[in-house]
Amino acid sequence: MHRIAIIGLGQIGASIGMDLRAKLPDIEIIGHDIEPSTAGIARKRGAVDKISYNLPGTVEDASIVFLSVPVTAVKDVMGAIGPSLSPGAIVTDTASTKVDVLAWADELLPDSVEFVGGHPMAGVETPGVDGAQSGMFESATYAVIPLARSSGAAVKTVVGLVELLGA
Repeated sequence: MHRIAIIGLGQIGASIGMDLRAKLPDIEIIGHDIEPSTAGIARKRGAVDKISYNLPGTVEDASIVFLSVPVTAVKDVMGAIGPSLSPGAIVTDTASTKVDVLAWADELLPDSVEFVGGHPMAGVETPGVDGAQSGMFESATYAVIPLARSSGAAVKTVVGLVELLGA
């Protein structure tokens, strides 16, 4: 891994970024959010090293991509980033439902990309980036749901990141 992309820098995405930044200091973390002010706050709070305002450009050269957007936006985001993903990249999500998300991943992401779905059972009452905090995932349950075609290595990588987050 040399670059991690996080799309959606609200409470969950920014919290993931904060924890990964603290535990993987040599990895570049690039973030994107539809709201520039949210992205700016996430950067100031140390969740990402840099911000990309171009959604497909956010995932270029990323080894791991976290989709931390509302489930209603996941399909559109997958469609937008699919052509820009590097072969071998691993995409995961944090959406609360999985049947549709897994179907969209299978349909929209290139075969050269791995998808391993996820859902952290964590959060606080303060919504958005203002509710982001390091340590949010400590001792939390984090569901990991791969596609049938996902490789064991991709699943192991996502599980390793989940464990690194403390879940």
